[in-house]
Amino acid sequence: MDSLIVWKFLIRPATTLFVGSHLLDPLLEFCNGRRVVLIADEKIQDPLFAKKIGAEFLTIPSGEKTKRLETVERLVDQLCQMGCERDTLLIAMGGGVTTDLVGFVASIYMRGVPLILIPTTLLAMVDAAIGGKTGIDTAWGKNLLGTVYPPQAIFADLDRLQTLPEGEWFNGMAEILKMGLICDSQIWERGPGRDPELMVKAIQGKIAIVDQDPLEQGLRRVLNFGHTVGHALERVSEYMMPHGEAVAFGCVVEAYLSMKLGYLAEQEFAQIEAVYGRFPLRLPKNYDRGQFLSAMAQDKKKARGEVRCVILEKIGRALPFEGTYCRVVKESEWESALDWMEQWKSFR
Repeated sequence: MDSLIVWKFLIRPATTLFVGSHLLDPLLEFCNGRRVVLIADEKIQDPLFAKKIGAEFLTIPSGEKTKRLETVERLVDQLCQMGCERDTLLIAMGGGVTTDLVGFVASIYMRGVPLILIPTTLLAMVDAAIGGKTGIDTAWGKNLLGTVYPPQAIFADLDRLQTLPEGEWFNGMAEILKMGLICDSQIWERGPGRDPELMVKAIQGKIAIVDQDPLEQGLRRVLNFGHTVGHALERVSEYMMPHGEAVAFGCVVEAYLSMKLGYLAEQEFAQIEAVYGRFPLRLPKNYDRGQFLSAMAQDKKKARGEVRCVILEKIGRALPFEGTYCRVVKESEWESALDWMEQWKSFR
């Protein structure tokens, strides 16, 4: 079937993003004449697809616990045994775990091999696959090891969303709504909904931010809104809590914090609470405030030992704080926000 490329974007420095349906033809153009290894999440493995693009095929287990050095070492061993060289093209097919992990492997194998991403979840399409970040987790926290390694191309095939479970739609929508909160109030006003153009507006917003600050020295930090709380919740839950659900929780709690610190109007916080309140959010059963604060204290965004957080001024705008785009939040300032969080959605 012929390609139907609905949207095509260039992401600096050298990534082409295709968003549409039936994207096999442009993918084949990237694969032509190259040795290709497709590494896929075992839940969405597709040997027939690998055959269509002339790729050798490897799989990795599903879930956040896969993003570990042990998996990296295993993949590197497999690539070495296969005789893969510096011009071997790696293709990652799966959700954010797969794109993060395989992107990391591509960035370090023989000091860097060509990379293509095929995100298969809404969350990966609007967030994880865009921006060149790779990452793996350690016992100390999420994404503490990583690189910035842009892929040559990203193929976001909308056909793959047709069979996406409801929970995965929610996970992706959490990140789309986040973009509405930090930089584009129109996204917030139009969402949530299964509208491809809403998804594309979120993608365009992230591309604009990444292009201005690819190494996260300032503006790109706004993309971390909701993630200070979200990553800590993921870690406390031992990564049983999905990333999108954790970020949704984080967006509401960090919006509450923005209000309590005197930056965000109460009526705007009420809107945020009402929208996210319709989602099936619950704190993990094993949530413990002490462990949560400990996890948050090890967040990679901290500076000089202090936790920093993105703060909202209003829906559609995060405060710049003289170019740092985040503010130190002391433990005493977190107390009322955590009191509220623990009462808001209770426990699983």
